[in-house]
Amino acid sequence: MKLFLLTGTFLAALLLSSCEFHQSTEKDLITGAYTRGDGLGYEDIVLKINDKAEKRNTFVFGEKVLFEFNNMTGFNQQNNKAFPALSMCIIKNEKDTVSSYPNLLDDISEGTDLYPLRLEANFTATMPHKNNEKYKLHVRIWDTKGKGNLVYEFPFTIKENKSLNIIADRMEYTSIYLWNESLKKMLVDKKVNRNDELMLLLNGINGLEIKNGKVYPVLSLELEDSEGKKIISNPNILSDYESEGISPEILKAQVPVTLTFSKGQLHNPYKLIAIVKDQNSSKKITVETELEIY
Repeated sequence: MKLFLLTGTFLAALLLSSCEFHQSTEKDLITGAYTRGDGLGYEDIVLKINDKAEKRNTFVFGEKVLFEFNNMTGFNQQNNKAFPALSMCIIKNEKDTVSSYPNLLDDISEGTDLYPLRLEANFTATMPHKNNEKYKLHVRIWDTKGKGNLVYEFPFTIKENKSLNIIADRMEYTSIYLWNESLKKMLVDKKVNRNDELMLLLNGINGLEIKNGKVYPVLSLELEDSEGKKIISNPNILSDYESEGISPEILKAQVPVTLTFSKGQLHNPYKLIAIVKDQNSSKKITVETELEIY
């Protein structure tokens, strides 16, 4: 009889503790996402990729990834305001920290009366991916005026952006992509407004022959419409370094190429060809794609 009473008391204490701290765990069997709440709750967590709600954990290089934590509850209120904090970090291959933000909500340290309360964490999928790297997003949300806490983990991988056809011939690069400077996002669907400023960004160019501590790259660029008319034709955008050369480290950092489009009749699709060559060898990288300009 004493044993029964002791067990019953223990179970009652567990139930009381569980109710008091509102503990919960959830595992998404599709994406592998894991959530553990301790005092904080939510209505749902929505994953948006390029502003569209989706349910996948493989991202194309350059996609904008957003996590919405909707209708957050459980925060201690002061003057009808909640005081949330949110940290985010991304870990590569379970050991290397790619990015880390201690608190993305520093700008609302004075509290917020937003209701329903929605918190967000986002990143752009531009991490290295050529060696099948595996990543995990870690988000922690907590109550700065209480003990409430929520942990969210999301495993993901990144695959090549097929919008560009890149052929590297004995020359290396870390990433090459088209960036819409006007919209502040990567171009992933080959469609661009003629009023937008487009940039071809070449990162980590390496492998050129070094002479006297310098490399001698050539970067040609052509944009041709469907009727064969050359809209842009530049045999060497880096002509300033043709004779003097450039530090390998400067070239490796980033080479930006800006594209703007003039007004007039459009003849889609447009073919873009950029070639990085080494003056002192036959090494090169060829980048090709088609653009729909509207």
